[in-house]
Amino acid sequence: MVKRFYTSVSAEQTETGYFIALDGRALKTPAKRELIVPTHALACAVAGEWEAQDEEVLPASMPMMRLVATAIDRVGDALDETIAGFIDYAGSDMLLYRAEAPPSLVHHQEENWSAILKWAQDRFDLTFRVTDGVLPVDQPAGNAARLTQIAGRDVFRIAGLAHGAALLGSAILTLALEAEEISAARAHALANLDALFQIDEWGADAEAMARLEQIALDIQTLSGYFSALKP
Repeated sequence: MVKRFYTSVSAEQTETGYFIALDGRALKTPAKRELIVPTHALACAVAGEWEAQDEEVLPASMPMMRLVATAIDRVGDALDETIAGFIDYAGSDMLLYRAEAPPSLVHHQEENWSAILKWAQDRFDLTFRVTDGVLPVDQPAGNAARLTQIAGRDVFRIAGLAHGAALLGSAILTLALEAEEISAARAHALANLDALFQIDEWGADAEAMARLEQIALDIQTLSGYFSALKP
């Protein structure tokens, strides 16, 4: 662990964006690159995490910093691969693979997930093939090209989309969260629909609840990250 080595934290503007200053010195990424973000809100969010550190700096308590550093240090060097990974999630999206039984779960998935697919179809001109079970089903060929356009080339946005797809198990839910079509709480409920259904049926242990609570916090952070990216 690293002891807190700074007194003051501020978000400052530069010609190319915003940076975080620790005692007046520009913060760098773990790879020693310039940490410059596109919006003042995102700079303030990262600065707030640094300001909140106590006697020791705990990287695990700075999820916004991790997302920003990932965008700069990793996504920037592998942009095409990261976009391809996001598109792969959409091709095997959780929302497209439905339970075969029990009927109550089948109905629950249909009632909650199909509306998001309809939203994605209307908003992004995407079409989907939904299946029962786990055997892979090919999605329409045009989806990949359309998703490439939707994703764009901004490293900060791509970092959020890729992280969200992995966190939620769904590229479609990630896009809905980013667009504020659904709240963080709703994204959590939809992404963990099966687990929450089982808890309602059979109850939950402490470990399962702790995991779901951490996922909820991570989704809330991602929602804040997307909001902070908006001009």
